[in-house]
Amino acid sequence: MCHMPLLGVLSLLFQVYFVVHALKTGRDRFWVYIIIIFPGVGCLVYFFVEFLPELQHNPAARKAGSKIVNIADPGRELRRLKEQLEISDSIKNRKLLAEGYINAGFFDEAISLYKSCLEGLYENDPYIWEGLSCAYFFKGNFEEAKKYLYKLKEMRGENQSQEFDLLLARTLEESGDTDGALKEYDLLVKRFSGEEARCRYALLLKKLGKPGDAEHIFREIVKNARLSPKYYKKVQKKWIAIAKKELKEMPA
Repeated sequence: MCHMPLLGVLSLLFQVYFVVHALKTGRDRFWVYIIIIFPGVGCLVYFFVEFLPELQHNPAARKAGSKIVNIADPGRELRRLKEQLEISDSIKNRKLLAEGYINAGFFDEAISLYKSCLEGLYENDPYIWEGLSCAYFFKGNFEEAKKYLYKLKEMRGENQSQEFDLLLARTLEESGDTDGALKEYDLLVKRFSGEEARCRYALLLKKLGKPGDAEHIFREIVKNARLSPKYYKKVQKKWIAIAKKELKEMPA
C-alpha cells in the first residue's frame, strides 16, 4: 500500500467519517457530494453547519465527536472495535469492524469480515453487500466488485441507489467492460442529481473515439451550469471545470 503524507491520511479519514455520518443521520444527499467533491472545504462546511450544532445539543453526538478528536490515531478506533467484537461476536459488531477496516485501508480484512456476516437472516443484507462492493473497488479487484454491485442492483429492484449505480458504471469502465459501462452511464445520467455521472460518461465516450457525442454532453453540462443557481455551480464546480476544459481542447 502506498505511504500517504499524514495530512492526506487525516483528510481522507475526516472525509470518510463525515460521509458516513451524513448517510447514517439521514442528511440530504447533497452533503455527500459536497464532502466528496470538495474534501477540505466540504468537511469544514459540514462540520460547522451540521455536525457542530448537533454535537452541542445532543449527548450521543458529543460521544460520537470523540472519534474526531482521536482520528489522528486510526489504530485506536480499530482496537476499540476489535475489543467490542471480542466481547460480543454479533453481526452488528462485525459490520462495524469491517467498516473500520475500510476506513483504515485494510480491504482484505474488511472483505473477510463482511463475508463472515453473510449467513442466516443477513445473507441478503444490502449494507453488507455495499461494504463488500466498496472494499473490492478500493482494493482494485473490479471483477469481484462488479459481482456484488450487480447483486445489489438486483436486490433493490426499482429502488436503485445513485451512488452505487455510479460505482457500478465506474467498476465496469475500470474492468474494461466499456459496453456495459456505456449502458450504465446512459441509464444513470437520466436520473443522476449532479454532473459527475454525465461528465464521466462524456470522458468515456471521448476515450472510445466518439468526440461528437462527448462534446454534446460537455456542452449540456456547461449549459446546465449557466442556467443553475450559484449554489449548484459551487457544488458541481469540479465537473463543470472538466467540461469547460474538454470543450476548449476540442477542435473548432
